Amino acid sequence: MLHDEDRLLESVIRITEERDKRSLIKVLVEVLSDLVDFDALIILRLPYGANVEYLEAEASIPMDACQDKLKIIPHEYGYQRVQLDDSTSLCINSRGIISETENNKNRILFPIVVNNSVSGILDIYGHQHTIITEKLISSFVRIYSNFLGIIDDNEHDTLTGLLNRRTFDAQLSELLSDTEKNTFPLTNEERRSKKKDTYHWVGILDIDHFKAINDNFGHVYGDEVLLLFADLMRKSFRSDDLLFRYGGEEFVVVLTPITESNALMVFERFRQKLESVDFPQVGRVTVSIGMVKIDMQEHTSTVLEHADQSLYYAKEHGRNQVCNYHELTKAGLLEERKIESDIEIF
Repeated sequence: MLHDEDRLLESVIRITEERDKRSLIKVLVEVLSDLVDFDALIILRLPYGANVEYLEAEASIPMDACQDKLKIIPHEYGYQRVQLDDSTSLCINSRGIISETENNKNRILFPIVVNNSVSGILDIYGHQHTIITEKLISSFVRIYSNFLGIIDDNEHDTLTGLLNRRTFDAQLSELLSDTEKNTFPLTNEERRSKKKDTYHWVGILDIDHFKAINDNFGHVYGDEVLLLFADLMRKSFRSDDLLFRYGGEEFVVVLTPITESNALMVFERFRQKLESVDFPQVGRVTVSIGMVKIDMQEHTSTVLEHADQSLYYAKEHGRNQVCNYHELTKAGLLEERKIESDIEIF
């Protein structure tokens, strides 16, 4: 299939115009759909961590391609998970293009390499595989990867590597959007595993007496505390949860749907883990946490204000504890406040 220069240049321009990950993925899928004939296309990503036990589906054409082509791992929150197979494992480990034919059906996998590491896979089925189409797809995957790397650099805190404050609003809005919630149809197993009374939760985490750490030990040790704190966050929370460095010694976690009791348990477990860590030179470090349920009817600023209220209650009443906004208001310890304007509280 021949493609004129104008169409190719327009496709490149469309990709380079995007500035957020979700839009970038959408444009890549649209561009490939316009340039290449195929039966199914799936974009997979590797979850955070050194040991890859499953992949997460970010986009597919048609929508049910994952259920049709891959083995789904049922779970109750976050992205649709799929099981690693021989081809996806080989693509990740070799960092190369994998092409195969089974029952006269072609499958080709392209590694998505960002900052010299495989971050995902483009998995295409049933297309007419030629050297020209392989080079064409490979070129667009490289363009996509380069811009994904730029977006990653812009979205992450330079010290800790966690998502930064600037991306918080966009990430939260994306998480709550109808598009995000309905990216893939649920399998029967996932429908059965869905639990009632599960919500997204926001937790604001503030390292106790961090100024004293900087004053007593210096900023080098202060930065080391922040780095180890962020690393413990990655190990403690799920890959689907969003982790932010909000500023200074303050961090934010957005939990994917979970019950109130389990959300409290997750934050309390992190608090206890941190308390048991012996930081070099500094010794024991603790954290105060304020948590609140994300109410779909409330403004983002209201949610953050409520989490902030519960955090300050924790810090003013002994520190090193997790305080739940809803429990505090029920007990009459906090007065419920709402923000009606669009002014953001930062």
